[in-house]
Amino acid sequence: MSRYTRPLSVVIGVNGIGMGHSVRQSVIAQYLRDRGHQLRIITNGSARVEYFRDLGFPAWDGWMPTLLARDDRIHASDAIRANIWQVPAGITKHLRLRRIIRDTGVPDVFITDYEPNTPRLAYHFGKPLISVDQQSKYRHLDLPTVGRYARTADEQRLRYFAPRLDRSFICSFVPLDADDRKLEFIAPVVPDVVRSAPVSTEPLATAYFSRYFDHGPEESVRALAAVFGQHAPGRALRIYAQAAETKNLRQYSDDKIDICTFDREAFIADMARSEAIFSNAGFNLISEAFVLGKPVHLIPLPTYDQHWCAKVVHEAELGTAAPRITHGAVLDFLNRGRELRNNVVRHRDQHLVADPRERIASYLESLPAASQRTLTPSAR
Repeated sequence: MSRYTRPLSVVIGVNGIGMGHSVRQSVIAQYLRDRGHQLRIITNGSARVEYFRDLGFPAWDGWMPTLLARDDRIHASDAIRANIWQVPAGITKHLRLRRIIRDTGVPDVFITDYEPNTPRLAYHFGKPLISVDQQSKYRHLDLPTVGRYARTADEQRLRYFAPRLDRSFICSFVPLDADDRKLEFIAPVVPDVVRSAPVSTEPLATAYFSRYFDHGPEESVRALAAVFGQHAPGRALRIYAQAAETKNLRQYSDDKIDICTFDREAFIADMARSEAIFSNAGFNLISEAFVLGKPVHLIPLPTYDQHWCAKVVHEAELGTAAPRITHGAVLDFLNRGRELRNNVVRHRDQHLVADPRERIASYLESLPAASQRTLTPSAR
């Protein structure tokens, strides 16, 4: 079905820390481009800028302040110390973005994903600001503490990044709701390569462990390899890690345990044929595993976001979670594999099938800037 609409000019701001934000927003950006709209990207870090440019989008680098939490709060003194030497260069970089936007054309709408650049640009140019992320639930919902972690710092960070919004689309892999009509909960944004991957169930487990400051993959890889080496006969294990980590991890490989440098296409293919996934508790990986119908065993990194995700997955019996890898927890997870896979498939079919990109695009195309009709078709 085709639709005739004035092409929108959209600038998307993307948090460049990790790959989750970039993957989600690249999927949205490509979908909007396929509908005939014009997309530009602001992110942070040269690697993320090149990622979007390789996809054919104009992309520029913005400043991302360091806002680390202490005792579940962001303290002004910590923020000043962490950023004081960055401020002059950061302000210069932001003023450069203003000039670029002015020179290349002020967009009809700005979208932000957990970053402060596009909100300031939207306010400056007087344009609508939409958030599409998963963290905004911590701002708008009174979610409980998880162990020693509270949502306070996430809420503070979001309010600093975007003090006001015109609308917020919040991705969630479990059903959530709110009374605020400016909020809309949507299924996770997952790439087509995941949704279309051939799925099977082989005696294989796939794992991915990342680094968060001084919390690296070493302990989890060592412990998981030991469990599979001694207590999981007939099963293979493929562990992925970033290139900087794999050299020190290869000592744990053997004839049925592979240590692999992370490659996204290979990782998705392995997840799709695995019986189980082991990982930290990152939102995107959990969402992609569920779309593939795979249960997860989660070892959350020390953030509220990861502990909340792990808690929800465990309580919904879509997988299990533990503070660290232990042979008892791993074997219990594997022994419950069929039950948990069935739970995940039912949950996916009820809550994760709808493509959220259509809803995001329809909303953007309903804005006044898109109301003028022309003869420019965009294919769905």
